Amino acid sequence: MIIKNLPKKCDILIIGSGAAGLTFALAVKKFKPNLHVHVVEKTESVGGCTAYSGGGVWLPGHRFMADPSQDTEAARRYVKNVYPEIDEKCLEGFLADAPNLLDFWIANGVEMEKSIGYPDYYMEKEGSARERSVFPGVYKGPKKYRSLVRKTPAYYVPFTLNEAMTWGVHRFGHWNKTLLTKRAVAGHMTMGKAFIAFLLEACIEAGVDLSLNSTTERLEIENGTVTGAIINGQRITAPVVMMANGGFSHNPELMKRIDAERPILSVAPEECDTGNGGLGLALEAGLKIGNPYCWWSPVFKTYDDRIEEKPGPDLWAYHSALYDRCWPGGIMVDGNGKRFTNESACYNTVGGVLAQGKDPALNNVWLIWGDYYVKNYVRGIVSYLQPAKSYMNKSKTLEDLADKIGIPAANLRETVEHWNSMAGKQKDDDFHRGESPYDNYMGDKFRNGHPNIEKVEGPYQAVRMHAGTLGTKMGPITDEYGRTQLENGQFVTGLYASGNAAASFFGNFYPGAGATLGQGCVLAYRAARHACGQGD
Repeated sequence: MIIKNLPKKCDILIIGSGAAGLTFALAVKKFKPNLHVHVVEKTESVGGCTAYSGGGVWLPGHRFMADPSQDTEAARRYVKNVYPEIDEKCLEGFLADAPNLLDFWIANGVEMEKSIGYPDYYMEKEGSARERSVFPGVYKGPKKYRSLVRKTPAYYVPFTLNEAMTWGVHRFGHWNKTLLTKRAVAGHMTMGKAFIAFLLEACIEAGVDLSLNSTTERLEIENGTVTGAIINGQRITAPVVMMANGGFSHNPELMKRIDAERPILSVAPEECDTGNGGLGLALEAGLKIGNPYCWWSPVFKTYDDRIEEKPGPDLWAYHSALYDRCWPGGIMVDGNGKRFTNESACYNTVGGVLAQGKDPALNNVWLIWGDYYVKNYVRGIVSYLQPAKSYMNKSKTLEDLADKIGIPAANLRETVEHWNSMAGKQKDDDFHRGESPYDNYMGDKFRNGHPNIEKVEGPYQAVRMHAGTLGTKMGPITDEYGRTQLENGQFVTGLYASGNAAASFFGNFYPGAGATLGQGCVLAYRAARHACGQGD
């Protein structure tokens, strides 16, 4: 239930109400029903960054796979092929409990469905597969729970992931508008909001208490054992504390610790990621920290910062280019007017190049759309039915465009002509765009032609691309049960961390859709087992 007055003590204290925190709370309450479990959330609503997300969870070996045990073995090879340095115990723990977590959620009323054909992000690696990601169904539960979930921007469409990919994100005429309207009117939820609503209802029905507007100021640790935390100036005594309070992508001082060559724009909601996150609490408590990376993404601003004021929060002002660089008819160029990567690759890969690439030419990167793209696809949140915005630098010729965006005209023309020559053959000989099943999935699979490749011909539009993040990966280092440790390596008894509050054991790697929630929620589930005496 919702508790306005903070308790003086509880058995289990959870900091943060995202998917990882609520999963931990629910699991503890199911394993040990008599324990007093209390969640504190710093904002006035529930859900953290999860509520703004697609709600996808990467869970290899889950029940919907054709051969779950075989898929688990393949996933082990896949992860090791892409990230050989991964902590073996953390990987084994993740693979062992990923299927169990999905079963646990479903048994407790959290409706999840298999994604249709969604590929892993590095399908060229042995062990990769499709459909390891699961997504929430439609939440139609009581208003008393829906009213507590974090509000999302008005442009969020209430379709499920499978509906979006079946209808086509860009094909407005194929959307079931009657169904979507009925959902909107009824207040039914999809994607991240649905995921949170399902978990919230399960938690409260199980007897979990929750307090909103409750900011955690510091952890209380005595002789290597957690004893509670200071919240809103009040001490709450608890022998077990879970740090699930997210990241810090809007904290400029802490972002200096991230390994990046240039400034990072965050599309995480500011009210969730403005504070210190798990990293801030860990630093103050003297915990061992690691993994100075982000869940990277290429981003462009949805306003012209040369002549316009920022129109609102970062979630409105910055756009994560998940599809915009994958659909045919566009290319990305650097400050020298040259292509430098496969534009359709995984957003973590492309975003990582923009964030960590050493070449100074990456300080001035542009996504250029030709006329075919503009007439068929969405540019951020601007449809093909709408005119170009000023920040899109509409130009009739490549020379005019080069002048507007500050890159060498001769180089740009050479790049575009070379691209168009390859596009005529529907083959990218330079960076192999469109050869991966992931590229194709994120492209336009409905068109009569290559899903990722088309000539870039005038008139042109271009948006400035920036290094961006969906959230941070840096925080206290944990073991396979989510246990934190002091700087000297000693485990802190009773103190756990998961989600973006913890150092991700995936390092700088992003294996597939929903890996953020996958690693965070599985670790939270394992931590709950350990806290209840069911782990080593």
